[in-house]
Amino acid sequence: MRRDTWVRVGALAVCVLVSAALGGWQGWRNATVEPPAPPSVCPLIRPEVFDLLVPAHGALRTAEQNGPGLRSNYCLTESASTKAGARAHLWVSIGRYGRHEGRGPRCVDRDGLLTVLNNENHAVALGDRAVYFIAGDRETGRRINLSACFGTYGVLVQYEATDAADTAMVASATAVAQEVLSWL
Repeated sequence: MRRDTWVRVGALAVCVLVSAALGGWQGWRNATVEPPAPPSVCPLIRPEVFDLLVPAHGALRTAEQNGPGLRSNYCLTESASTKAGARAHLWVSIGRYGRHEGRGPRCVDRDGLLTVLNNENHAVALGDRAVYFIAGDRETGRRINLSACFGTYGVLVQYEATDAADTAMVASATAVAQEVLSWL
């Protein structure tokens, strides 16, 4: 073979190898890897915690909320209405992350999970990272949203109550998240 033929064959081989490497990397980067299911969240919280935070609560309700690269389930309970209008609501979700759209399975790497717009986030010493914000007013009900990450798990707690002090709500939501994280 002539020398220019060898150069063409070599150049073609390099192009094929570079294209295969880039295509493989892009495919791996954008692949969705579904994670294993997280444990059911209701049994991870002691019944007395539900009784304390949501007095006269109804039955615990559960459901799954899955998406690409995420498997999760939640537990919800609400207090029965009272004549005085006092009420409480507790929603707890546990999610397990996999790989999706170039993002790895670590919870702290997820966009928006630990950042909330239009509210001030406050850090909590829990898991790999945790933040909360409080919204609403005391008369109609204050609501705390707490997000905590631990490895590939994300725990979300939404607790709403009337006539509750902010410090008590923070302590309550943190205790619920800690209760869930202690099982992981």
